[in-house]
Amino acid sequence: MNMDRDLVNRALLDVGQQPLIDADIPDNTVYRLCKGYYLQTFLEALSEIEWTGGRKRDRLMKTHRPHLPTGYRFVYDMPFDCARPIALQDNGYFAVEDRYICTDVARAELLYVTNGKILRPVAAVACGGPGDLMDMEYLSCGWPDTEPDVTLVCGGPGDLPPADAPSPVLLPPDPEPVEDYPDYRPPEYEPKFYQYVEKALAAKFAMKISTQPELHLALLQEAMVLRQEAMAVSKAAGAAKRQPKRWWGEELGLSTGNRR
Repeated sequence: MNMDRDLVNRALLDVGQQPLIDADIPDNTVYRLCKGYYLQTFLEALSEIEWTGGRKRDRLMKTHRPHLPTGYRFVYDMPFDCARPIALQDNGYFAVEDRYICTDVARAELLYVTNGKILRPVAAVACGGPGDLMDMEYLSCGWPDTEPDVTLVCGGPGDLPPADAPSPVLLPPDPEPVEDYPDYRPPEYEPKFYQYVEKALAAKFAMKISTQPELHLALLQEAMVLRQEAMAVSKAAGAAKRQPKRWWGEELGLSTGNRR
């Protein structure tokens, strides 16, 4: 993922700075400042609001890491690309502890806002000795139609190659990333999300590179207005998906008429 240059330039113009041009990359001080703040602001925005765009649903995996008793039946690993959890299926209750989802729901599926993080392919995996925890939680085989970098073969000691077998071919090192943030792919979010990121980014610029630091509060207030509007939209979208509570007569099959 690269910085959204148009968004960053609008944020710079909000504080009276010149927009970035190709000649500013990568040695310009302002460019490095923008690159440092962009991803931070991007992730902060995703974690603050249940944005209606960029949502994803995934089956949770039970954690294999040691954890303290929580009082819940199940403890799941939070998806690696989860920026903000929203809901379990059937509105099941859950609690978030660190990067764990604690709940009494079996075979839980989580609806969440994704931050677009991806898993890089790896060249080798070591599992350690007996009783050791794995150093790798996730494996990725790359994009569709690409050859995997790792092949896992099950077997016992007798399946190992003989000592005089040829040495395995070492994979070449990964090429240098050409993107600003190679670990992320930007999902599609609603326009208000990008407006919020722009104003929040401009508020940070006002404190760092602007000659008018009083702009910080004004831009931050604009960002908060957009934040409240986005929260209202998200809340309305969530309410529309909830089924109305049935009356006790309907639960017992004693009435099916209209409620009055």
